[in-house]
Amino acid sequence: MSLLVSLGIAVVCFVPYLVYQYRRYGQFSASRMVWMGVFLAYLTALVAYTLFPLPSRQWCTTSHSGLLVLDPTVYYRDVWQLHLAGQSWTSVLASWTVMQMALNVVLFLPLGVILRHLWKVGLGRITLIGFGVSLFIELTQLTGNWFTAPCAYRVADINDVITNTAGAFLGAALVLRMPRLAADADVMESVRQWAKPVTRGRRFTAMLFDVATIGLTWLSVEAVLAVAYVVFVNLPDGDRSAALAYGTITRHISEACCLAVVVIFSLIKDGASPGQRLVFLKPQPRLRPARLWLVLRALSVQGLSLVVLFWFSGASWIVILWILADVVWVLARPAGLSFTLTRCDLADARSPMPEGDVNAS
Repeated sequence: MSLLVSLGIAVVCFVPYLVYQYRRYGQFSASRMVWMGVFLAYLTALVAYTLFPLPSRQWCTTSHSGLLVLDPTVYYRDVWQLHLAGQSWTSVLASWTVMQMALNVVLFLPLGVILRHLWKVGLGRITLIGFGVSLFIELTQLTGNWFTAPCAYRVADINDVITNTAGAFLGAALVLRMPRLAADADVMESVRQWAKPVTRGRRFTAMLFDVATIGLTWLSVEAVLAVAYVVFVNLPDGDRSAALAYGTITRHISEACCLAVVVIFSLIKDGASPGQRLVFLKPQPRLRPARLWLVLRALSVQGLSLVVLFWFSGASWIVILWILADVVWVLARPAGLSFTLTRCDLADARSPMPEGDVNAS
């Protein structure tokens, strides 16, 4: 379940995190994106292991509620008692007591690994973070999910805090002996301001963000107009025709705003779309007047697709074919169909990297 939940969160956070990566590092890092996905899965797993399964009220009245264990020697005394009871050390090591202690260490190993890999957090700080997270979990169990559950249904154990903290420390220590599997943030930031090759990946990222921008514009305008309808429009109950008329007006306003976004961005500065600005790309018209060709470039694919989609709904198949043609064109030539049709070049908006720059190495 934690993997499914984290996958859902990752889908929702994908575009915002993509924006964050480009604005901070000036480029996309697949390795850091994967590590962030692992981090989300790990966090949701911790939540799942801490809270679920939730107790019923009947269970709380008929069963023992949660316990508080403040003796840090419980694990070790249990192991010693098993040994004194005549069990071999092999059996003792395979016992639930030892397994629980070991798994509590293993549970926090990823925390140390992820914090060290992604953010290069120091060993001491990781240990403190592991202690803080574990203490928060135990307090959550002690208070019955901060008094939101019918009762405290888990054991709050100081031994878990100790083993969890040890796990975070060991995870961070392991990274010192591991090859680095995530792009170094400091290196990426040091070359953020310099131009890089225009790749298909950057172009597709720009296209994806443009689609997200149009979708967000649509939803935002619809939401504002819906609130305005509820607050300001005074219609008699059951006046269905007036409501339908308002819905038609709302739709046309939303469509006009989406098309306006495409045109407005082509009129600002270098005429780049929101997605192109995100990934530091800019169009460079070869023909004059340059501004006219920048507007035509924006309308040739994005604008035309929106016009057909909004005002010729029966011909939506044309939009699908036109967008597919643009995608295929990018595979052949990163600039894309709109740049080819309007004879525009596509370049990095940043300054070229100086020869012999220290950071470049």
